[in-house]
Formats: sequence, structure tokens, C-alpha cells
Amino acid sequence: MVRTGSSTYLQYGKEGSFSGGATATRVFGLQQKFTGITWKNNQIPLTQLNNIEVASFAYGKNEGSGSVEFVMSNPWIFDIMLDGVDKTGTTNDYSYLWSSDKSALTADNTDINTPNSVHIEYGFDAETQSVTRNMKGVLVNSFNLKSTINETVKCSTELLWGLEDAIDTSYTAGTVTDGVEFPYTFAHAELLSPTSGSTVAQIQDFDITFSTNSELLYTLNSPNAAGGFRKIFEMTGKFKAAMVDKSELQKVIDRTESATLKVTLTNGLSTTNEKSITLEFTGVGVSEHTTDTSPGEPVFENLSFQMRSVNVTANNSVSKTLTSEFMTD
Repeated sequence: MVRTGSSTYLQYGKEGSFSGGATATRVFGLQQKFTGITWKNNQIPLTQLNNIEVASFAYGKNEGSGSVEFVMSNPWIFDIMLDGVDKTGTTNDYSYLWSSDKSALTADNTDINTPNSVHIEYGFDAETQSVTRNMKGVLVNSFNLKSTINETVKCSTELLWGLEDAIDTSYTAGTVTDGVEFPYTFAHAELLSPTSGSTVAQIQDFDITFSTNSELLYTLNSPNAAGGFRKIFEMTGKFKAAMVDKSELQKVIDRTESATLKVTLTNGLSTTNEKSITLEFTGVGVSEHTTDTSPGEPVFENLSFQMRSVNVTANNSVSKTLTSEFMTD
């Protein structure tokens, strides 16, 4: 009989070198969905004179792609996108800081120019034969997080890769050692306005996208990807809130840059019980303001913006060794 997602697993590990593999003991978050899983060999049909049929096939580079959707429950996706990390704290109260700025961390963060890669293990316990795929040299091309009233903080990431191991017909999901499994929701999310620095009043939703613009690099003598490189790291966002004054609109009219924009996700607790993720953006350019007015309906404003830099801070009770090379327990 047909099997469902309950007969699959999806885990990953951060690689020490491109396509070098890793122990896949992490999950992206809760309620994972792995969709659009595509593997292609770029087949090239070849024809010949004096014949209407295809004479032969050649094959190009190997390419894989897919999307993972999940509910935000841990901060480790930022360790993939932003590389270097500062860790502080003591027993059961730790803080991790990632940055897109080369000079923002205590440790060397120059590797931010090169994308990190991960090893994804995706298993399916099919009816007659299990299929477990090991995707290596996987790059995060984009990452989106958003939330709205009465919803969780939903995330999606676009992945690409150019190398897979031979298909494994065993099905053995490893032990997940994420350590943080708290579903973040709208109820404890806060956004500080890029124009006033104050909490946005009566916010309805927010949506932020990180585009790493990473690409695979190929070389002669192999159809598999040999490495990866990153173009410009772009961050864009938008939010919808009740319109209470002219401040957000004025920023677009003035054509000026705001200093900061802060988004905080938390479990609502404090001290050693706190689980929070704070994104602090700097160099915020507010680009567009829109409103809709209808009889008997609230007047909301929609603000679009782009950011130049970001620092991400995660606080939780889990002690992990995170470096620009690897992630271990």
C-alpha cells in the first residue's frame, strides 16, 4: 500500500568541507515538509543528418533542488547561513551570536564570504524497498520566515546540491540532538519599527527573506559539483500593521535610511527558561508604503524594506560547540 510522510525522515549535519559529509543529527524545525525534491542529469539529445530520430544522448552536470518548510523551533539554520559564531553563558543559560558582518564577532568571520554546506539524509521506508538518499554539498539559496495572527512562525528554505551518494536501501533514522524544540508563534513575537525604534502597534503579520544567492561550482572531469560560491547577500522584508500616524509613510517620502529593525521571537519566559531568537538589522532602507481603505474596515499600512546587515542572537539552555567549520554537541 502507499506510504505517507510518517514513513520518512529528514535530518542534516553541517559539513566541515564542501561535500565532505557529516553526521546528520539535526532537524530544521517542527512539522518539516520536504517538497519539490528534484534530481536531474541534464540529458542532451543528439541528432544526426539523414535521420528524424534522436541518435544518442549525452549527459551534463548533476543538479538537485528542493524546498523545506517547517515551524521555527531552533536557531541552527542561522549557523548555516551566517557561519562564524560567538558563544557566551554558563550552565543552562547560553547565548549565540551570528552576523553577516565580517568584523562583528570576536572570532574571525571572514568565511562569511563562502557559503556553508550541509549533508542531508532523507529516508523513505517504501513498501517493498527502502530508499535513503544522502545529499552532499547542499547549499541554502534562500530562507524565509513569517508569521501572522493566530499562527506559528513559519519558515521555508530553498536548497540546491550537485552530489548524491549511491542510494541506500536501508532505513535507519538517527537520533536527533537539536536540543531546542519549542514552536515559536505570533503570541510572543515582537517587531520594532525601523522608523521609530518602538514596538509596531497592532501588527498583523511580518515576512522576512534572506537570499544568500549561493551557486554551485563545477569543474572538468566530473558531473558533480566541486564547490559553491556566494554572490550578494540580500535581506528584504515587509510587515502589515494598523496605521496610527504618519511616521512609516514619512520615511518612504524622505528617502532616508533607518538605523535598525529588530524582530524578537521568544517563549515568553526569562532567565534560564528563556528560549529566544532576536534578529537585529542595520542599514534599513524603507522602500514602499501601501494602504487600503474600505467602509467599516480597519485601515492597515504595509511597509516594504531592505536591510544591509544583520546580527542574530539566540538564547537557550543548550550548550553546543559551534564554529565556522562544524557543529557538535
